[in-house]
Parts: sequence; C-alpha cells; structure tokens
Amino acid sequence: MPRRSESLHASRRLVLRDRVADSEIWSFAEQKGWRYLGHVPRDPARGVFYEARWEPTEGNTVHYIIDEFADVVYMVVQHHEAEAAEDFAGQLSDGLPIESLEELARNFDIHMYPAGWAKAVLRLGVGAPKSPDENFLLRIRESVGHPEARVRKAAVWAMRYAAWPEFAQDLKRMAQSENDPEVAKEISHAMETFRTLGGDQA
Repeated sequence: MPRRSESLHASRRLVLRDRVADSEIWSFAEQKGWRYLGHVPRDPARGVFYEARWEPTEGNTVHYIIDEFADVVYMVVQHHEAEAAEDFAGQLSDGLPIESLEELARNFDIHMYPAGWAKAVLRLGVGAPKSPDENFLLRIRESVGHPEARVRKAAVWAMRYAAWPEFAQDLKRMAQSENDPEVAKEISHAMETFRTLGGDQA
C-alpha cells in the first residue's frame, strides 16, 4: 500500500456565480451532512478574508472563502491526495452554482469597458486551473497591454492568483514598459512572489 503524503493538496478555486447567497452554501453543507470545523473571522486590517470550513469525508476539507480583494466568493477542496481533491471539487461543481472554466472565459469576452474588464480578468486568475490553460493565458496576456492602468493592475493580480511559471516572463516585459507607478509597484511585488515560488527561471 503506497504511503500517504502528509502534505495537503488543494483543488483549483471554485468561483461561485454572483449573487449566490451564503445561506445556499450552508444549506448545501447541512443537507450533505458535512461536519462543520469552524471559521476564520474577516480581519481587513491584516488582509484576512472570512473563511468557513467543513469536513465532508475523512481526509477531505472544504473551504468557503469571501475574497474581498478580488470581489469573488469561492470554494477550495483540500486532501492528502491531489486526485481526491480534484474529484471532490468536481462533485461540488455538479451540486453548486460554480462557474465552469468555459463560463469564466465567456464572461471575460463580453466585457469591453475597463471596470468590467478588470473584474473579469481578476476572476480568471482566481478561478484558473492548477495547470496552464491556453484560453486563460491568452485572455490574461491580452489584458497586459490594455491602455487603462486598472486593467493592467488586475492582470498582474490575475497572474499572482494563477501562479503559473509561464507568467514570469510576462511580468519582466511589463516591468520594462510600465509607466504607471502603482501598476509598476504591483509588478515588482508579483515578480518577487514568483521568485519565491520558483517560477522565475531566467
């Protein structure tokens, strides 16, 4: 019998559709008989988001997170086995109003104005799959050259959420051409994050 890894594997973030009520999630958990493990109170001063946790089965934990920075509500499954985490995440997608990868991409495509574009590209980053996806790469990279600083800033944060090594070179190119001080600062922070994660191979 293979030895079980002691580290936890997380599924991709399962982005809930807008206007999903908290009560819908709690009712779902109760109906499924999940064991409630407690919650983390929000603490904006420390950048801590509200998070509720359940244990649906032994070894599985489900996390419900209200990300106020990205203005996104999502769920994450953790398990000692990566495949088990993804399998259970798939079950959640069948039972809850979660945006599929295709929906995240389509919702990005309908936004032409900067405010909607920035929100949509940030949602792409939050809901990105664990491995690079060409549809997401193209859309996030398209946002890098947007004339509006807020969209470029959102693209940088989308890269940080996705955390794909492929974005390290994009950030380097952005750093060379960015003229907005706030966006340049976010690029610098993102590049440091990628170096910490080992995503900068150059």
